[in-house]
Amino acid sequence: MHPEQYWAGLRAFTSLGEKAESKELPKMSETLQYWASVFNSLSVICNRQTPNHRDHLSIPECFDILTTVGNYSNARMSMPSLQLEFRYDPGCMIAFSGRLVRHGVHAVEGDRIAWAWYMRDSVHVYAGVPSCGWARVNYRR
Repeated sequence: MHPEQYWAGLRAFTSLGEKAESKELPKMSETLQYWASVFNSLSVICNRQTPNHRDHLSIPECFDILTTVGNYSNARMSMPSLQLEFRYDPGCMIAFSGRLVRHGVHAVEGDRIAWAWYMRDSVHVYAGVPSCGWARVNYRR
């Protein structure tokens, strides 16, 4: 969906692994061995309403991917700034810039778990690896 984001994520994890080794950070090295995504952040939301918001720690040029599962009904994902509302049924995945687009999920009946995968700007800064879009921006942080 976003090749630049994918490769930026891989480069960041490679850099983090090198930093963990050179700075003797065994917990970081171990965690990186088990992290199975190019996204550097994950939030898990269980049975919660999420009021309309923007994710200020996400990278604007990168996609967030939200996935929802469970035994519930009548979930709606709203994006009021775009005047959109989607059915958010179990198994649904939505990708968009959570930093740029206000979004939220109303309360549902039943049990719902959502995964929100995203990229944090601060991780790429620490790794010294530009994320998607940074090559076009002044990269001095």
